[in-house]
Amino acid sequence: MIKSEEIQVDGRPALLTVPVEVPVRVGVVALHGSSNSSYRQAIFEHLAETLAPLGVAVLAFERAPWPHDDVDIPFAVQAEGAVAAYRELRARYDVPVGFWGVSQGTWVAALAAQQLPETAFLLLLGCAGVSPAEQMRHATVEAVRRAGYDEEAVAGAVEIREVVADWLRGEVERTEVDELLRRRSGEPWFDLTGIPVDLGDEQPVWHEIDFESEPLYATVRCPVLLMHGEDEANLPVPETLEVWRRAAASSGNIEVESVRIPGVGHWPGSVDRSLEGISEDYGDILRAWVARWLATR
Repeated sequence: MIKSEEIQVDGRPALLTVPVEVPVRVGVVALHGSSNSSYRQAIFEHLAETLAPLGVAVLAFERAPWPHDDVDIPFAVQAEGAVAAYRELRARYDVPVGFWGVSQGTWVAALAAQQLPETAFLLLLGCAGVSPAEQMRHATVEAVRRAGYDEEAVAGAVEIREVVADWLRGEVERTEVDELLRRRSGEPWFDLTGIPVDLGDEQPVWHEIDFESEPLYATVRCPVLLMHGEDEANLPVPETLEVWRRAAASSGNIEVESVRIPGVGHWPGSVDRSLEGISEDYGDILRAWVARWLATR
């Protein structure tokens, strides 16, 4: 059995889930993907239901906006929230605490661990070893190819992604971007780029467009579990694992493990992202890894 309690982390709502029949032996802070700042979401609920019965206190918190909900939140700001949640757990339970992160949250988990050398472990779902710009380029290529379009279409979609990225870097004028979008907007594959025809009046913020993953991962010295769907299309898994291999060799971290989740892509379950649709294999992988970790402590 488990129980959940509404608490606060730095003045923001949070949900703490703990076991009822066994003592708390370790804590886990849940970190968000880019598209959902809520402390109540299916993937967090699944994490708590999977791990809390093992003796894990799971803390999910509301991510603070920066400065508005429609702009990207700097990784450093997200890491501040992660560190605050970590300290809240440590204040309540005198046990080791690790981080679980999904997608963008995997970078944040590593940043938090960099600030907290005593971090127990990292559980990283859909972790990328390339920059956000490279990751989105890969996702665009895969989306267009998987939809059955030819390499000319792929090249056109990549051009859009790269020009918009250069605009976000301040390297091209807005007029050049607008002209390209107008010219390409009638293409049947255009929506697969994830870029709207009208970019709005204000330039959006992408703080970490060229964020370098490898130097960060080379600072991680705790055990790491890398989880990727077998059908992952949002990021290049082989390149990511090679980055982690080099980073682990640099840091001397011999506890980096990689697993593939059968039958899923970037999200570990059905496309509706419901709790019921989350893969049983993913849950089994999480449960088994944490159980092994606890058995050695």
